[in-house]
Amino acid sequence: MADATGVLHGNTITLDAPVPPLEGQRVRVIIDRDDEDLALTAEERAASWDEWVRRGPQGPIADDEEPEFP
Repeated sequence: MADATGVLHGNTITLDAPVPPLEGQRVRVIIDRDDEDLALTAEERAASWDEWVRRGPQGPIADDEEPEFP
C-alpha cells in the first residue's frame, strides 16, 4: 500500500513523488484535501469568527417571500 500526495487538475492528479510499481493492478484512489495549507491559528480563527458575526452569513439564506423551490 502507498500513500501519496499531489495536485488535482481537472481529472488529472500530478503526484509529488513516484509510487511503487502498480501497473496493471487495481487501485483505490481517495481524494481528500490536504488541510495543512488551510490550518488557521487560534487568532486567525477568532478573527474569522468575529468577521462572520459582524457581517453575517453570505448567500441566499432568506427566501424573500419567493415561492419555494420544487
